[in-house]
Amino acid sequence: MKCMLFGGSGEVGGAVARALIKSDTCSRLTMLGRRVVAELQGEAKVEQLVVDTSAVELEEVVREAARGHDVAISCIGIGSGTASMPEAQMMAIEVDMLGRYAMGCKAAGIEIFELLTAVGITEAHADSRLKAFRVMGKKYKTVLEIGFEKLAVFKPGMIVGNAHTPRWMTVFTGLIPDSLGWGNIRQDEVAQAFVAHLEKRVALQTEPVVAYGNKEMKALLRG
Repeated sequence: MKCMLFGGSGEVGGAVARALIKSDTCSRLTMLGRRVVAELQGEAKVEQLVVDTSAVELEEVVREAARGHDVAISCIGIGSGTASMPEAQMMAIEVDMLGRYAMGCKAAGIEIFELLTAVGITEAHADSRLKAFRVMGKKYKTVLEIGFEKLAVFKPGMIVGNAHTPRWMTVFTGLIPDSLGWGNIRQDEVAQAFVAHLEKRVALQTEPVVAYGNKEMKALLRG
């Protein structure tokens, strides 16, 4: 599979990129972002395209770059700092930018999309009274309404090994069972689940949307 990745310079996105490089399922990885990821320069199967991710022309740029690819992946996200960030700024990154990327991929003929979001998020959260939930709900709803034939949504709880996750917090969240979704999951497990879905499940996916929480991601890696 030829894969497009948006957000590969981030914590989870970088882990997903490394997992894809190691997988025989990914024959080619095109990384789209505002800067080059230095540690991945020189990788044989990787092409890095530096673009103005905030440009209104992003959809057109993505459409041209994505032609011939089989899978589109988005790991973009703000990470820490959302509490103090204005909602309009969050929307510009989490919803508008992502929307232009996803629409460009769809226009290029890609029908398999993998999306990183957060535990518990559904499209209903687009109407939430809480800013962070409202933005993440709109993010999910935006991709859902584009209408990919096969959408996989990854909703990790507390990501262990991520620079944005306070270590002290994982002590407490480590007590939460996987079935509740809000507990701990290692960053490399999240990344490997993105790849495992492509390796094991996507060919068998009959419903338009599948969701993976902590429990489902860990089961996918065991199965």
